[in-house]
Amino acid sequence: MIVKMKKYTFLIYHREYEQFLEDIQDMGMVHIVEKKDVSAESVRAKINLIRRIDSSIKHLKTKVTDGSYSKEINKDADAEKLVTEVEKLYLDIDQNHQKLHQINKELTNQQPWGDFSVETVRKLQAEGIETKLFTINPKAFKEEWSSKYAVEKISHLGGNLNFAVFFRTGEEIDIKADEVRMFERSITAIRAEINEHKAKIAKDNEYLAKFAHDNIATLEYLRKDTSNEKEYMQIYDEATPAADYKLMILEGWIPATTEAKAKEYFESRHIVYLEREPVEEEVPQVPILMQNGYFAKMFEPIGKLFSLPAYNEIDLTVFFAPFFMLFFGFCLGDAGYGIVLVTVGTVLKFKLNKEWKPMLTLVQLLGSMTILMGVVGGTFFGINLIETDLSFRDMFLDSNSMFWLALGLGVIQILFGMCIKAANLIKKGGSFIYALSTFGWMIMVLSFVAMSSKAILGYLKMDPEAIAQLTYLDTIAGIAGKTALVGVALILLFNDPKANLIIRILKGMWQLYDITGLFGDVLSYIRLFALGVSGAILGLVINNIAAEFLNIPYVGWVVFIVFLIIGHIGNILLSGLGSLVHPMRLTFVEFYKNSGWTGGGKEYKPFKKSV
Repeated sequence: MIVKMKKYTFLIYHREYEQFLEDIQDMGMVHIVEKKDVSAESVRAKINLIRRIDSSIKHLKTKVTDGSYSKEINKDADAEKLVTEVEKLYLDIDQNHQKLHQINKELTNQQPWGDFSVETVRKLQAEGIETKLFTINPKAFKEEWSSKYAVEKISHLGGNLNFAVFFRTGEEIDIKADEVRMFERSITAIRAEINEHKAKIAKDNEYLAKFAHDNIATLEYLRKDTSNEKEYMQIYDEATPAADYKLMILEGWIPATTEAKAKEYFESRHIVYLEREPVEEEVPQVPILMQNGYFAKMFEPIGKLFSLPAYNEIDLTVFFAPFFMLFFGFCLGDAGYGIVLVTVGTVLKFKLNKEWKPMLTLVQLLGSMTILMGVVGGTFFGINLIETDLSFRDMFLDSNSMFWLALGLGVIQILFGMCIKAANLIKKGGSFIYALSTFGWMIMVLSFVAMSSKAILGYLKMDPEAIAQLTYLDTIAGIAGKTALVGVALILLFNDPKANLIIRILKGMWQLYDITGLFGDVLSYIRLFALGVSGAILGLVINNIAAEFLNIPYVGWVVFIVFLIIGHIGNILLSGLGSLVHPMRLTFVEFYKNSGWTGGGKEYKPFKKSV
C-alpha cells in the first residue's frame, strides 16, 4: 500500500531558518522538495569526502584480522586529516609494490648470469679489459670462439647458452650472437633493495592494522556526521527567499502516518505552514512510501529492483508476492531442494542477527513452495518418483501436464493483472466506463480458453472417446465465440471514453493488433516448465554419475556421497539463480504490463540525521 502524502509549504523568519532546519532534521519526517539540480561547491566537497571515508573504512576493515576494533570514538577528530593519512599510507604501499614488481623483473633478467660483481667489471675496464655478455642457441655456439677469445660459459637456461667474452679495449671481436647489455648492479644489491621495500610494506601494513583498530569507529562516526552536514547544506539552499529576504519559503512532503506528530511540533514552535493534497501535475514528484504487512514487506526489495510505483497507482507488491513464490517453486521444482532451503533458512535464523530474519523467512517460504511443486511434479533430489514403484505415483503430474499447468498459471496471472488494471482505471477515471476496454480483453482471453478446451484436454492425453462424450464443451465453445465478439466490441468502443466514436474505433483497431503480444505473454510462462525440467534433468545426471562411483572398491561409497553433496549443492545454486531471475522477469514484464503499471516513483527520503 502506498502511504498518502501531503504537501507542506513553510514560511520561516530568516533568523529562525537555521534552527528550523536543525529541528526538522532531528524530527526526520519531512521529504524536502529539491528544486536545484546543481549542488554548491561545498556540497560536492562533502560528497567527495564521504566517498573517501567509505573507501578508507573499506580498506581499513581488511586490516582487522579478527573483525574486531576499538569502539572508542574521537568526536573531535578531523575526517580530512584521517582520510588523507590512510590514503597516503596506501599510496606508499602501492608505490613500493610497483617498485618491487620492477626490481623483481630486473632480478629475473639477471639471475641467469649469476651474482657477479659489477664493480670488478668496472675495475677491469679501467685496466683496459672490456667485458661483453652474449646469449645464443647452444647448437649455434662455435667452439672456435673459445680458442680465439677469452670466453666464459655462464649458464644454460631457457634453452639458451649465456656466456661472457673478455677482450682488450680497442680489440674487435667477431661473434654472431645476441649481445646483452651489461648490468648496472649485482644480484646482492638487487635483493637488498627488494628486502628494503618489503620491510617498508610490512611496516606500513603493521601501522595500518593499529590505525584501523583505533580509528574505524571514529571514521564511521565522522561519516555519519559528514553525511548530516551534507544533507543540511543541500537543503539549506532549497528555500526561496521572500519579503526582502526576511522570509524563507520551503516545501516538503509529509506522510499521513506521521502528519499528526509533525503538526504538533509545528504548532508548538508557532511555525506558519500551508498544507494540501497533491494535484495531478505533481504526481510524478510525490515521494513513495510503502506500508505493507509482514508478508508483503519481504517482497518489497524485489519490487524495488525494477522501480517504485507511481503515486496514483496501486502498489502491486502484495499481489505479485504469491505468484512469485509459486513461480520460484515451479522453476526449482524439487521437493528435496525445498527441504534444504527450509532447513538452511531455519538454522540461520538462530545464527544470524535479527535484521536477517525477514530474508530468512522469505527463504523458508520459497523452500516450502519448492517442496509443494516438487510433490506436484514428483521430483526428489533428481529422482523422478513417477518412474518408481511407489503405490501413489499416479498422483504426480507428468511433464505434459506440468507444461499446461505453467501456461494455465500464466493465463491466471495475466487475467489477475487485468483485474488490477481495471480497478486502477476506475480509481483514476472515477467511473466504471474507463475499465470496459480492459474487461473486453479479459472476456477475449476467457473466450479463447473456452474455445480451446477440447484441444487442451487432448494435449493432456485424455481418452478421445471420453472427450467426445463431453458434448457440453461444444456448447461452451459456441457461446465463447460470441462472447469473444463482445470483448472485441468493448475494446473498439471504450478504449478512450473521452474521444469521439471514430477515434475510439481507430484506437481500438490498433489495440487489437496487440493480441499477438498477449499470446506471446502467455507463452512466456513456458519458461517455468522449462527451468523445472532442466533442473530435474541435471539432478538426474548427477545421480547417475554418482552411482558409477559405487563400482570403485572400498572408497566408492565415500566418493558417491561426496559427489552427490557437491553436485546437488551446485544444482541448487544454479537452478536457484534461474528460479529468482525468471519469476522476476514474468513479474516485471508480463504481469506489470497487463496490470497497466507505469512505475517511476521517487523514494521517500525524509530530511533526517544518519543514525
